[in-house]
Amino acid sequence: MIEYYPKTQNIVRWVDRLRTLVALAAMVSLLAQYGFYLSDRWAALLTRVDLLIIVFYVLQYLVKISLAISKVKFLKRFWFETLLVLLIILDTATIIRTLGYNVIREVFLNIDVTAVMKVYIAAAQVLIFFTILAEVARHNRKFTHLKFHPSQTLILSFLLVIAFGTVLLLLPRATHPGMELNLLDALFTATSATCVTGLIVVDTGSTFSLFGQLVILFMIQIGGLGIMTITSFFALLFGAGVGLRERVILNDVLNVDKLGTIVSILRNVVIITFSLELVGAVLLLLFWELPAMPLRDQVYFAVFHSISAFCNAGFSLFKDSLIGYRHNIMINSVFMTLIILGGLGFTVLMDLGAAKLLRSSRHRKINRFTIQTKIVTGVSLLLLSGGTVLLYIFEMGKMDWLTALFSSVTARTAGFNTIDVNVMSTSSLLLIMALMFIGASPGSTGGGVKTTTLAVLIFGTISIIRGKSRIEYGNRTIPFTVINRAIVVIFFSLTFVVLAAILLSFTEDAPLRDILFEAVSAFGTVGLSTGLTPHLSPAGKAIIIAAMFFGRLGAVTLAFAITQPGTAPRIEYPSENVMVG
Repeated sequence: MIEYYPKTQNIVRWVDRLRTLVALAAMVSLLAQYGFYLSDRWAALLTRVDLLIIVFYVLQYLVKISLAISKVKFLKRFWFETLLVLLIILDTATIIRTLGYNVIREVFLNIDVTAVMKVYIAAAQVLIFFTILAEVARHNRKFTHLKFHPSQTLILSFLLVIAFGTVLLLLPRATHPGMELNLLDALFTATSATCVTGLIVVDTGSTFSLFGQLVILFMIQIGGLGIMTITSFFALLFGAGVGLRERVILNDVLNVDKLGTIVSILRNVVIITFSLELVGAVLLLLFWELPAMPLRDQVYFAVFHSISAFCNAGFSLFKDSLIGYRHNIMINSVFMTLIILGGLGFTVLMDLGAAKLLRSSRHRKINRFTIQTKIVTGVSLLLLSGGTVLLYIFEMGKMDWLTALFSSVTARTAGFNTIDVNVMSTSSLLLIMALMFIGASPGSTGGGVKTTTLAVLIFGTISIIRGKSRIEYGNRTIPFTVINRAIVVIFFSLTFVVLAAILLSFTEDAPLRDILFEAVSAFGTVGLSTGLTPHLSPAGKAIIIAAMFFGRLGAVTLAFAITQPGTAPRIEYPSENVMVG
């Protein structure tokens, strides 16, 4: 905690309260400017509001640092805010040096804004965006300290993101002129993006404007990493810190065993995500075949699809997804690599990276892979290779090996497609449904029941058949509590998929094959569809929304959220056998 001089606590407290109000005003101002069509007078007025917000942000920073007892400690703790203030001062000095002091009077009195000032205002709005993030990070701890179970907090965070995203997508400038989006379609799109599913009721590229597409992109990024992961990271970045309560929640989100390693893992997760997405965007930009598109748009397309691929979201700005790149080996390779890496899980990626560093050092003969990494990589390799071979056999003459491999990869919760799913045989669709239901791995950007759940059930079944009292794998013993949890996940997931399919068969006039495929795709947060999604009835859309939400959060999270924590029984009843099988 930063210590301030005696008798100045009230001043700091009031400054923080004003800062919260100003942050809300900044959010409203940005939403008004980018979400609505404004007259020149209103646009000019809001630009002045933006500049006043920037002035306040600098003043409140100067007040707080002047009242801090240790200036060095303050600078270390709030280094990012210090950097923002320095950038603001530097930009202001540059503008004044270029245009003179009269520019200050012109900015607030003259409605017409020069080109130079437009650049400055755009830069100011970027800085305002970061100040809003700083304010959200500052209140992150208050949100996590609400009297909720960690699972309930996680669900609430997703609901808030979906609700906020729905409101943003309903703004006039979120869609192209002449295009309208109703509340249910906006909610469907926001849920699909936040739950990184990719099912769409309207075409993303032709329906949504740049603002609407960016809203979807931010929801995909938040959904892939998790709102608690992102806000906690910015809390660290802006000097707010991560408390014990946040660590407990992140322990569930990131699938980490030790609370003490949360902070370092949190940094690594964000660094890995942004680094891989950046590399993927650069590679896509190099291999795009879009000669008629301006370079700026090509960069934007590359960034959008790279984030969507790594987060296993499946959203595409092309009307036919990636069918146009079906035979492009390099584009296919980049997408498959991003999808696989995003679906392995962050703990596995970090373990693989650490093991590689150890092998390159003097500890070459030491195997440092954890049991989690071995299971995830083994099952993932088996599913990908098996799925590729079977799809190639089932679609003999329709698919080449590259298309079969891509279809096997994308069925693991990614949602992109290089072939029309509707033309596939029933055998292929059943295989894809199985892959979608299994999904990605724990702690990843994907959904499904997870690869480790399948592996644990197989190991448990083998142990029971062999008459063993323990589950063993790789010279390790897996606790029976793990297999109990796996059984719960499978049972609840199958129940929900069957229930969703039954309800869809009642609300939709479509073949059972399409209905079941849609239900599994929504639950697995995959996004593949036989073409039923755009034609869903309002009731059908509501069912798919629930399926996407359930599939992203998982059965265990929802079960913990609606039940009270169990306590050890005071008495133990006598046991009695029940015949099964």
